[in-house]
Amino acid sequence: MPADGYRIATAEPPVRRCSAVISEDLLSTLSELANVLQTQRTLGGALANIAEAATTSVPRCDAASVALSLSGRPVTASATARVALELDVVQYDLHHGPCLTTFRRAEALRLDLVGLEAQMPHFAVAARRRGVVAVMSVPAIWGQETIATLNIYSRTGTFDESAEAVAAVLATQVTIAVSRSPEFAAARDVVEQAQRDADDLSDVSVATGMLMANQSCTAEQASGLLRQAAEHDERTIVEVAQRIIRQHRAT
Repeated sequence: MPADGYRIATAEPPVRRCSAVISEDLLSTLSELANVLQTQRTLGGALANIAEAATTSVPRCDAASVALSLSGRPVTASATARVALELDVVQYDLHHGPCLTTFRRAEALRLDLVGLEAQMPHFAVAARRRGVVAVMSVPAIWGQETIATLNIYSRTGTFDESAEAVAAVLATQVTIAVSRSPEFAAARDVVEQAQRDADDLSDVSVATGMLMANQSCTAEQASGLLRQAAEHDERTIVEVAQRIIRQHRAT
């Protein structure tokens, strides 16, 4: 056999052995993670373990976070390092970034931050200042909804398809943990109620302003008119305010 052919033949087994080692490590990590998750009593603890597993099983992962969606509002529930939390918050403040894009599109996103200034200028600058060169965000989907994202940050290189495949497995664990958690349901209820309260307060404020303009009265007098109408009609002040707004829009 030619020398070149011999070298090619003997070069293949080490590659296969390396792949087997990686697979065994991943299986071991997932097995350990499954055992840990079964004993976790809190959602925060479960998500912390999943994020930590990402740092040991996803190639080139230097930090990871899990962001939950509470009534459309992202919030970081777990982070393995300060840099992950900081870059999550940067995205929330900007209303833009890979994590939020993944929430909207419900699909994984891998980004090499080099040359990304045109697409995500502020986030790219914030990431580079912290030494991060690549980001990957993978959705955790429950039914038709993206309830969380697993966000992976790298200071050592870009992510490839194999890294995404591992992250997708971990994102599935996020879905399982969240879907089984009464804490998540309770937190979502609190946020939704707060949003309803804020909407109600906004309606009352708008209706008060309309009465002030139409009746040429003060804010205190307009509030009194709302209370009187509510008592007369046996309705809540919010219901009266919403009726005033509807009538105004109909004219």
